[in-house]
Amino acid sequence: MSKQIENWKDTYEPEALAEKYGLTIEQAMIVINSNGPSKHGCEVGAVAFRHALQMMSKPKRGRGNLSA
Repeated sequence: MSKQIENWKDTYEPEALAEKYGLTIEQAMIVINSNGPSKHGCEVGAVAFRHALQMMSKPKRGRGNLSA
């Protein structure tokens, strides 16, 4: 089981990561928990998370709507 964010030293506080990358606090906590305490890992994870959110918000193109 992973350690709680509060027990990690030298990592982002959820508020700081959220502000820096335009995430909600909950999203920032997901990124921190998913990527571990490394600040570099959290930064890479935050960029990937934002990219995934952007991809999910775009309408699907190409094959049409498969949910009939």
